[in-house]
Amino acid sequence: MSGLSKSYLLNGDIKAGLMKLALPLMVLNLVNSLYNIVDTFWVGRMGELQVGAVALIGPIMGCGSALVVGLSAAGISMISKALGSSDPEKANEYATHLLVIAMVFGIVIGAGCLLFSSLILDWLQTPADIYQDASAYLFGISFDFLFLFVLNIFQTIRQADGDGRSAVVFNAIAAILNTILDPFFIFTLHMGVLGAAVATVLSKVLVMPFVFYILFHDHDHVVCSFKSKMKWQVFKELIFVGIPASLAQFLSSFGFVLMNKSIVGYGSIAMSAYGLGNKVTDLYYIPVNAFGGALAPFIGQNIGAGNRERAKECFKQAMILTAICSAIVMIIGLFASRYLVLLFVSDASNELMNMTLEYCFYVVVTIFFMGWFQNIHGVFSGAGKTRLILILSTFRLWGLRIPMIYLFYYFTNLGPAGIWWAMVISNFITCLAGQFFYQQYSWLKNEQKEG
Repeated sequence: MSGLSKSYLLNGDIKAGLMKLALPLMVLNLVNSLYNIVDTFWVGRMGELQVGAVALIGPIMGCGSALVVGLSAAGISMISKALGSSDPEKANEYATHLLVIAMVFGIVIGAGCLLFSSLILDWLQTPADIYQDASAYLFGISFDFLFLFVLNIFQTIRQADGDGRSAVVFNAIAAILNTILDPFFIFTLHMGVLGAAVATVLSKVLVMPFVFYILFHDHDHVVCSFKSKMKWQVFKELIFVGIPASLAQFLSSFGFVLMNKSIVGYGSIAMSAYGLGNKVTDLYYIPVNAFGGALAPFIGQNIGAGNRERAKECFKQAMILTAICSAIVMIIGLFASRYLVLLFVSDASNELMNMTLEYCFYVVVTIFFMGWFQNIHGVFSGAGKTRLILILSTFRLWGLRIPMIYLFYYFTNLGPAGIWWAMVISNFITCLAGQFFYQQYSWLKNEQKEG
C-alpha cells in the first residue's frame, strides 16, 4: 500500500508518521502552488498591473471553491473513521457520493461565475487600468472549477486512506503541463492573461482520464463505484458535516474579497504588491501548513479506533514539528523574499518592491501562528467537528480581521501596513481561541459527551 498503512496510523511512531505523510503534502501543496507561481511568473513578464488583475480574482476562486473545501473536510473525517472502524465498504460509499457532489457543484459554480462576471468586477470597483485583464482571467478560470473539484476530492480520498503520494503525481503532471502551456497561450497565441487561465484549465483536463481510472479501479485503496444506488441519506450526511467547513471557507474567501476591495483603494500597484506578496509567502506556508493536513487522518482514524489519548499525542507532536519548521522558514524567508519578488517581476519598481517586502516581513516573522492554526484545523477536521472550524474561521476574519482593517484605514496613517497588522493580530488571537477549544472540548475526554 502506498503511503501510510492503517496499522502505522494507529500504532506506529507518531512523529515519523506525521513526517512521512506531511512530506508528500508539502510536495503536493508546492505542486498546487505551481499553477499560481507559473501564472504569476509569465503574467509578470507582461507587466505589474497584470499581476494585480490576476490577484484580484484569486479570492473569487476561493469563494467558489468553498464547497469542495467543506467536502474535503467531511470526506477525510468520515472516510478515515470508516477505515479506522474496519468498514471499507462504507468508506467506498462515502468516496462515491463525494465525487458526485463535487462534479455537480463544480459545473454549477463555474456557470455562475461566467454569468455574473461583470457584476462581480463592478462590485469590486475594479480599476479601469486592470478591468479588461481581470475580466478575461475570470472568464477563462471559471471553466476550472469542475476539474479543480475532482482533483481535490481525489486528493481527499487518497489522503484519508493514508496515501499522500498519488495526488502529488497527478498534480505534478498537471503543473508541468501548465508550465509548458502558459507561455504558448500567453505569448505565442497572444492571449494575454486569458491564456494563463486556459493553460491552467487544459492542464487539469489532460490528467482527468487517469484520475478517474484510478478512482474506479485501484481496489488496493478506497474506490468509487456506481454499481450501487446513490443514497440521499449519505449525501445529506456528507453535506451536513461539510457545510460548516464550506461556510468557513466561503466567509474566509469573501473576507479576502473585501480585503482586495480595500487594497484596490490604495491603487493598482498596492493590489499587485499584495498579489505578489501572496505568491511569495504561499511558498513559506507550504512546509508549515503540511502538518495540519497530515494530522487530520491520524486524528480521524485514532478516534474511529477509540485511541483518544494517541490522538492527543498526535497533536502535541505536530505542534513540535511545526515550531521547528517555522523557525527554519522564518530565517530563510527574511533573506529570500527580495530574490523571489525579482524572480516573478524582474523589473519591479521601487514602490512595488518595498510594499511587497513589507508584507512578506509581517508574514515570515509570525508564520508559526499560521501553522498552529492549521494544526487546530487538522484536529477538528479529523474529528468531524467542522462547526468549530466555522466558528474559529468566522471569528478570525469577521470578528477580528475585517473590523481591524477598517479601524486602521479610518483612524490611523498605517496605509496598506494596517492590513498586514490586522492579519497578524487576527491569526494570533484565533490560535489562542482554538487552543482553548481544544483543551475544553469534550470529544477527547468522554465518548458519551461527544456531539
